Amino acid sequence: MQEETQKNPEIFESAEDLYHDAPCGYVSFRNDGTIYNINKTLLGWLEFDRNEILGEKKIYELFKMGGRMYFETHFFPLIRIQGFANEINFEIRKNDGSTFPALINVKELKGPTVRENRYRASVYDISDRKKYEQELMNAKLKAEKLAQIKAEFLATISHEIRTPLNAIVGIGDLLTKTSLDQKQKEYTDILRLSSENLLGLVNNILDLSKLEAKALQLEKKAFAIRTLVNSLIHTFKLKCNEKGIELLAEIDENIPNYISGDPIKLSQVLTNLLGNAIKFTCEGHVKLIVKLTASTSEKLDLNFSVIDTGTGIPEDKLQSIFEEFSQASYEVNLEYGGTGLGLTISQQLLKLHGSEIKVASVLGEGSEFSFDITYEKYSNSVNEMDAHDSIQRKKLDLAKLLIVEDNPVNIFVISEYLKEWKINFDTAKNGKKAIEAAKKKNYDVILMDLHMPVINGFEASSTIRNLYLEKQPVILALSATSREAIEAELNRAGIDDFISKPFGPEDLHKLISNYIVTASDRIKTSELEKDKLGVISSEENKIASENSIDLRRFVKMANNKPEFLRKFINNTLTAFQDYLEDFQKAADLRDANQISELIHKSTMSVYYIQSNKLVKLLRDCQSCFEDKNASSEEIEAVIKNATAEFHQVIISLKNIDVKSLMN
Repeated sequence: MQEETQKNPEIFESAEDLYHDAPCGYVSFRNDGTIYNINKTLLGWLEFDRNEILGEKKIYELFKMGGRMYFETHFFPLIRIQGFANEINFEIRKNDGSTFPALINVKELKGPTVRENRYRASVYDISDRKKYEQELMNAKLKAEKLAQIKAEFLATISHEIRTPLNAIVGIGDLLTKTSLDQKQKEYTDILRLSSENLLGLVNNILDLSKLEAKALQLEKKAFAIRTLVNSLIHTFKLKCNEKGIELLAEIDENIPNYISGDPIKLSQVLTNLLGNAIKFTCEGHVKLIVKLTASTSEKLDLNFSVIDTGTGIPEDKLQSIFEEFSQASYEVNLEYGGTGLGLTISQQLLKLHGSEIKVASVLGEGSEFSFDITYEKYSNSVNEMDAHDSIQRKKLDLAKLLIVEDNPVNIFVISEYLKEWKINFDTAKNGKKAIEAAKKKNYDVILMDLHMPVINGFEASSTIRNLYLEKQPVILALSATSREAIEAELNRAGIDDFISKPFGPEDLHKLISNYIVTASDRIKTSELEKDKLGVISSEENKIASENSIDLRRFVKMANNKPEFLRKFINNTLTAFQDYLEDFQKAADLRDANQISELIHKSTMSVYYIQSNKLVKLLRDCQSCFEDKNASSEEIEAVIKNATAEFHQVIISLKNIDVKSLMN
C-alpha cells in the first residue's frame, strides 16, 4: 500500500488537503459572523495566523468600512432571504492594512434554529482581473478621446475646406451665367468640374465619419421622383457625351410623381452608383431603371437599378468593393482614381432605409447595382404643389433679408444670387452689426453665418430672439460645420434651420422659399388665418394661455408642409428635454443664476410654442431660490410645479397629431 501511495500519491489526496490548498480562499462563519474555519490559501492572502482569526474575528471585520456597511445592510440580509449570494465584490483588508479586490460567493447551511445556521464562503482574488479591466478601461477612454479628437479635427477641417470651397463653387456658378467666349467657357467648365470633384471628396470623407458615429438620420419630406432622376441624368449627361457613351433612364409610369422620403440620401446613393458606372464604362451605355414592385394605400416599394456595359468586376472582388478605401484592384485605382468610399457610404445610407445594395457582374461585359426602398405616398397633387410654388415665388418679391457674413467673397456670391431672384437684402459683417440692423428694420429672414469675429452667429441669434421686435425674423444658419455637431447649440440659440456650406443656388433658394413670410401675409387676416394663426377671441386666448403649449406659430411657419411642422416639433421636443435636465441640475443646487440662464436660453423655444405657464413657474423658482427666508416646503413646491409643467410640455409635444394641426 505504501509503495502504491508513493507511485500515485494523488489518489490518496484528502478532502482536507483539497480544502486548504485550493486555488481560492474558503471561510466558514456562524450566524453572528464569527469565523470558525478558514483555509491556508485565504490565510496566506490575509497574512494572519490561524489563531488570530478563528473565534476572534467576524467575517465583516475583513472588509473596509464601506464593505462592512454593505454586508450588514444588504449582503447578509439577502443571504438570509434566498439562502445564497453569488459574485459580490468586496475589498478585503489584510493584516498590514492593505487591501485586495475579491469576489465572494456564500451559501447558507440550515441548522435546527436560525441562530445555529452556518455559512460557507469562497473568496477569489481578482487583483489581476481588476488590473486588466483597468487597462481595458484606459484603452477605451483613449479610443474615445482619439475619436473625439478625430471628430473635432473633421469639424475643423470641414469648416476650413468648405468655406473657401463655397466661394469657388459659387463664383464658378456665377461665371457660367455670364457672357463668355469659347476659351473662357472651357476654363469655367474646368473650374466647375474640379470644384465639384473636390466637394465630392470632402463630402464622402465627412459623411463616412458621420455614419461611423451614427450621426446621420433619415428625413421625410415630399419630393418629385422624376425631377430627381432627370436632374441626375442632366448632371451626368455632359460627362457621358465626352466619353461617347449613352446615358438612359426609365421610370415606371405607375409611380406617382410626388412621394415622401429622404431625397438627399437617395440622390447621394444614385450619384455614387451612376458616377461609378460612367467611370468604368468606355463604350455602350449606362442605364438607371426605377420600378414599382409593390403598392398599398400608404406605401410604395421601389426598385432602383444602375446597369452598365463597362469593365465588370471579378467574382472574387464583389464583396471587397464595399469595404472602406478599397477598389477592385491596385491597377483600377491607378487608372480611374477615387477614394473607394462611394460604395461604402451608399451601403451605409441604404442600411438606414433597411435596405442594401445587390451587385451582379460579368468581367468584361458590365455590372448591375440594385436596391429597394419603401416610400410613403404623398397626398397632395402636382397641381397643388405647383400652385404652392407659384405663391412662394410671389412672396419672394416682397421679402426683406439680412446677410450676416464676415467673408467678403461669400457675401458677394449670396448677394448675386439674391439680386438674380430680385430679393431685397442688406448685409452685416458680424453678429454685432446684425443685432443693430435687426433693431432698425423688420427682416423676414436673416442668413446668419455662425463663425464670425466680434459676436458669433449663435450669440447674435440668441440676442435677436430676446429683442422686443414687432416681428421675430426667421434665422437660417450658414456654416461649414456639420449640422449634427451643432444641433443642440442651434436649438438653444433659437435658430430655425441650417444650410451647410458649400451650397448651390437651388439649395439656398429652396430654403429661403420654405420660410419666407411677406408683409402682405402679416397684414392679411382671412377667416382661415383667424382660426389657425393667432387672431382669436379673448375667451380663446384665455384657454390658450392656460394650456401648456400652443403651436399656431409653428403651423404658420410650416407653410402647409407637414414635414416642416414635424421637424419643428421634433427639434423643440429635443430642446425641452435638454432644458428639463438643466432645470433639474439647477433645482438640486437651488441655483437662481442657473434658472435665469435657462430662462434666457429657452426664450425662443418658449416663444414658438407659447409655453408661458412654464416661464412663470421658472421665474417662481428663481425668486424662491433668491429668497433666503423661503422655507424648504415652499422651495419643494415650486420645484415640483415646474417639473410637472416641464413633463406636461414634453408629453404634449410627443402626442401632437401633425395632420390634425394642418387641417
